[in-house]
Amino acid sequence: MFVMKFIAWMEKAPASARAGAVEPLVRSLFRPDIGAEDRETLETTLTMLLDDPAVEVRRALAEALSRQEAAPRHLIVALAADLPLVAEPIFARSPCLLDSELVEAVDRGLAVQTAIARRPWVSFAVSEALAAEGDHGAVLTLVNNPGSDIDEIAFRTVVTRFPGDPDLREALFARPDLPLSVRQSLIAGLGARLTDLMVSRSWITPRRADTIVREACERATAGLAAEAGERDLSELVHHLRATGQLTTALLIRCICHGQLRFLEAALAMLADMPAARVYPILADGREGALRALFRKAGLPERSHPAFVVALEAWRETDYDGAAGDRARFARRMIERILTRYQQFHAAEVDDLVALLRRLATEAARDAARSAVDAARDAARPDIPRIAAA
Repeated sequence: MFVMKFIAWMEKAPASARAGAVEPLVRSLFRPDIGAEDRETLETTLTMLLDDPAVEVRRALAEALSRQEAAPRHLIVALAADLPLVAEPIFARSPCLLDSELVEAVDRGLAVQTAIARRPWVSFAVSEALAAEGDHGAVLTLVNNPGSDIDEIAFRTVVTRFPGDPDLREALFARPDLPLSVRQSLIAGLGARLTDLMVSRSWITPRRADTIVREACERATAGLAAEAGERDLSELVHHLRATGQLTTALLIRCICHGQLRFLEAALAMLADMPAARVYPILADGREGALRALFRKAGLPERSHPAFVVALEAWRETDYDGAAGDRARFARRMIERILTRYQQFHAAEVDDLVALLRRLATEAARDAARSAVDAARDAARPDIPRIAAA
């Protein structure tokens, strides 16, 4: 009887009134005290609404059912197959959809993709599908969603599909789960675009632009390495080697900042040796063993003295424990290396000395910034810190 009365009412009621009746019907369906007969009647009534000609009525049904874990399966499937405007709430919230259904729906266009991308939780499998096939807006929504699980493959797919996109780059950098290797790829890609920009505008020569950007990228990479855990460090070294960025200059920069872990991981990979065998060689500092290791790793012969001297300085230098000690450590390290380098013939080490002088300049500026920041913090903690150039 109720169904027939409702049908008669629907034939006369305007669409807005029919849409307004949906939420109370859905609430009644999920009352804990509802009987089996009443439940069946309500399900029948709601099923009839799937054929309502007004989109706003079907949208109201989708909105009401999208939050229900026990929603009737046939209603969810039917609403998900409806127009995007109707299906959006289902794809955005319904816990009843399977990953396979979400992946299959990725090809239904931007509206559905974006709805899926903003779900409270997006699985790795669904994220991979969106990263590979989603439009820009949907992918940006996915990356900005803290509830999305994204693996390295999906992150790399995003970077490959949308190179140079500033909004996505900012969103990617903001994710704490972005792998270091992908983060470094973004830095390198940004550097390449900056080089192209400076050269195309004739601001500086191509050679000068390449030097500036390369060293900035190396500095950023060294910063990533300093904060990396063991697994991330290994992956970063693999990535740098595969992309041709594991250079002698980068290794010198890292050891000048006391990053022995990075040098150990890099040499272990380059020499195809266990890290457990590499570390004692670096720590003991016997020159013959060090040079043999460097040769096996394929480092240029002319660079060996630089590493020998750097490791000597590393063994003799320590952090002082005060604020900004990392910058002061790097400055003391580089100063000692430069002093000891005077024993080598200038023609043999000229470009390495030039690199170390640039590193010394960076370290001096960093140490000065740290000193100023420490003084400001002591005097007035609310004064903003100086941003590194």
